[in-house]
Amino acid sequence: MKKILLLLVLVISLNACKKKDVVNELVGTPVAGNGLVDVLWTLDKPHGSVCWESNYLDYSVGKLTGRFNNYGFSPKFIFDEANLSNCKINAWVTLSSVDSGEPLRDAVGKCIRNYMGVTYLDTLKTIVNPASDTAWFRSTTVVKSGTGYVAIGNFYFNRYRSPSGFPDGTPISKPVNLYFNYNGTSDFDTDGDFINDKYRASFTGHFSFLRSNHMDVNASIKYVPVPALIDLPGNSIAANNKTYGEWTTNIADEMNFTLNLQFFRNH
Repeated sequence: MKKILLLLVLVISLNACKKKDVVNELVGTPVAGNGLVDVLWTLDKPHGSVCWESNYLDYSVGKLTGRFNNYGFSPKFIFDEANLSNCKINAWVTLSSVDSGEPLRDAVGKCIRNYMGVTYLDTLKTIVNPASDTAWFRSTTVVKSGTGYVAIGNFYFNRYRSPSGFPDGTPISKPVNLYFNYNGTSDFDTDGDFINDKYRASFTGHFSFLRSNHMDVNASIKYVPVPALIDLPGNSIAANNKTYGEWTTNIADEMNFTLNLQFFRNH
């Protein structure tokens, strides 16, 4: 009898520990069977966000959090619930728009940009090199997973330098899985005339990556390509860096991105 009771307790405990993939419903009137966001829709950037989170120091349980203030899709985001082969996700963030809420960490020339491979065109570090300033996620396949979806693709973050064996400036691409939920499409009255005039669709997603897969962990000094290299004494030491940026564990190796996205289409 005791063995049977113990078995029942174990079964109940295991079931209680199972996590369910729950889709958050939008407030409003759902439009049945829509499930399509195509090129006619517009990214509602003021009502969305791309956030990041990492441990502060590799050995700490404290969190360092923030967001990217500039992001978008090019070409446009496409989600087709009825035919997932039509889905296309080509998302980008401007790395220099990183915002952790602390100017001494985020401002031009400050440390957090170094840790993401951002470089400059001047010795005062006021002009960001545009070639270093964009990270991309590009999907290759979207598949159903539970009540959500997985976008299988590649994450482009940082660039190689020639000591790596790749041509200087080659983007570093690694495979990642972007897990996301389609939270539904709703019909709204946006101007208070009691007539619905705009569709809104919502998505939430997340993915993780290791900075060590995109950066030379032996790069203790950042190599900065500017017109007058003689003005940067550290460059002689950093000449053998295999990637751009300075490796540090002030931000832990693993970074987690969370996407909260809204799209709209007028009637």
